Amino acid sequence: MVNLKAIISDLTDFIVRLSASFFALVFFLSSALNVVAQESVVITEGDYRIYTSEGQPATLDDIREAMGVAEVVFVGELHNDPVSHYIEQVVLKDWYSTHGSAAALSLEMFSRDVQYIVDEYLNDLISESHFQLSSSPWSNYETDYKPLVEFAKANGFPVIAANAPRRYSNMVTRMGRGALNGLSDQALSYVAPQPYGAPSAAYKAQWDAVMAEAMAEMMAASQETSAKMDDESHEMNHEMEHGEGHEMGEGHSCDMMEGEGEHECEMMEGEGHEMGEGEMDHEAMHAMHHPEGSEMNHEMEHGEEGEHDEESEEHKMNHEMHMAAGAHAEEGHDSGEGHDMEHGDEAEHKMDHNEEAEMPSVGSSQHGGGSMLDAQALWDATMAWSIAELMTRKPGSKVAHMVGGFHVETGTGTPEHLAQYRPGTKMLVISVQSSLDIHTFDSDEHTGLGDFVILGDESLPRTYDTRTR
Repeated sequence: MVNLKAIISDLTDFIVRLSASFFALVFFLSSALNVVAQESVVITEGDYRIYTSEGQPATLDDIREAMGVAEVVFVGELHNDPVSHYIEQVVLKDWYSTHGSAAALSLEMFSRDVQYIVDEYLNDLISESHFQLSSSPWSNYETDYKPLVEFAKANGFPVIAANAPRRYSNMVTRMGRGALNGLSDQALSYVAPQPYGAPSAAYKAQWDAVMAEAMAEMMAASQETSAKMDDESHEMNHEMEHGEGHEMGEGHSCDMMEGEGEHECEMMEGEGHEMGEGEMDHEAMHAMHHPEGSEMNHEMEHGEEGEHDEESEEHKMNHEMHMAAGAHAEEGHDSGEGHDMEHGDEAEHKMDHNEEAEMPSVGSSQHGGGSMLDAQALWDATMAWSIAELMTRKPGSKVAHMVGGFHVETGTGTPEHLAQYRPGTKMLVISVQSSLDIHTFDSDEHTGLGDFVILGDESLPRTYDTRTR
């Protein structure tokens, strides 16, 4: 006798898998189209206004003058904001005009373990296609960061792959900072010297405030998505009931998905995806302050990095062979406490959004347990260390660091770490924000975010809706 219930169940499972794959394809295509669309966005002087830290009108000439006495300039961007990326290009060109061969570009968007790949490209040893294939650039690299790298390449100055690999920040998120002690010396060369410092009180206060809002937003979004999926599941059940009253159960349709369909379903739900780029990371934090200007969707992407890393198989094989040969070791690295660049305060990192049952502690934890704040701190400390390391290795270097705004706003985060690693460094912070009214400086919201605060037109098209990596 034909088992009608089994047939209906199999057919339902197939439809759910097909639907998930379809939505995943739409997600991918929309991301690609949004990145391409950025090319048509032309920024003019009418699209932004520049202010001092206290809200007085300022100009690009004022910024240029300030850059003349700075050793490091931080540009705190909104990752999908066209004004941010325009300002970064203007700042880098002026930085080079001011400092010439001493100039260097530092990027949050590349991690230290691909520095040798970046150097190979800058030195014309590998093609651009292999550079992008092997260095795992963010998916908005072509439109938003390539102009910076190409300008540095054309003018012969260094590009620092400044960040900690996401797999190690994920370790800290899940198991605490002590987990890093189990890494090899090679792996430890890719992060700030151990033990890296704790976040400052001011930084932790900023983090706690934003995280409280972020968690509330995440819970609301999760409930809304779950309710929508349940409604769709029930509707599908109703349409497919043929006399025997087959029910798919009270759980939602993703419970049935296994194998290749499972990941697509998780993408739709936002479960198991790393918020971090970066990763919830500074972009999600900006979404709390500027919900129209940046999106929480961005870094709910790939789960734990070790499971969903975009690196190509070719890159993995080359990387492993290179590591086996010991060719990654960086000059002058010393993890001892007596190093001439001392350890100190730190800040944030893109953290991973694990399933709620496995969500680590949000607060800082020095021993045992996972901590998102400690993972953020690893991110910031590593970027600061990367900058300080270059400036020590090449005295006189002047570094322009492009990074998500939360890492540098109010001078906390990466600037705090840099001050510990390299005391006395002259720093300049430029914070780019999105606003519907660029002519109004909100003293409560904008005061003190940077030495200069730039308000960009929030109505401009974003450079992407959701990054694919």
